[in-house]
Amino acid sequence: MNIKTTIILLLSLILVSCVTDEECREDKDVYMQIGVYTKNLNPTTKLYSNSLLTVDSIWVKGLATDSFLYQNKKSLNTIYLPLKKLSTQTDFEVCFNQITDTISVFYQNNDRYFLSLECGCVIAHTIDEIVSTNHYIDSIAIINRDITPTNAENIQIYHF
Repeated sequence: MNIKTTIILLLSLILVSCVTDEECREDKDVYMQIGVYTKNLNPTTKLYSNSLLTVDSIWVKGLATDSFLYQNKKSLNTIYLPLKKLSTQTDFEVCFNQITDTISVFYQNNDRYFLSLECGCVIAHTIDEIVSTNHYIDSIAIINRDITPTNAENIQIYHF
């Protein structure tokens, strides 16, 4: 075997060994999708309807952490928050337009999405209950209890 053939063979082996499983490129984190809403009274029908509320400034951080998930994000009406994978409760401090509330999410963890032996699994969650302070938040509704990678709205926060 000449040196050129040996180099080509070695390069081929290196390239083949570096090929990764495509599933490992999938995002293994799931996020709880939260929409911010207000209720509007129709003066004619006297019925309330929900409409998305754009918040001028949002700050979000997990309690017991130093890092912000959202830091002075402008003009948002939807946020995406991760839940702890090794716990059944995650607490957030959320500041809407300089008014701070604390949100506690209680949930169950589900190992539903097994990717592969090398990649592991995606931990999905099922919401049991949500509790919050009521400084900016008037109420919270659970719309979809299952938090999966599908990007469906899970929670609606109401501000009047």
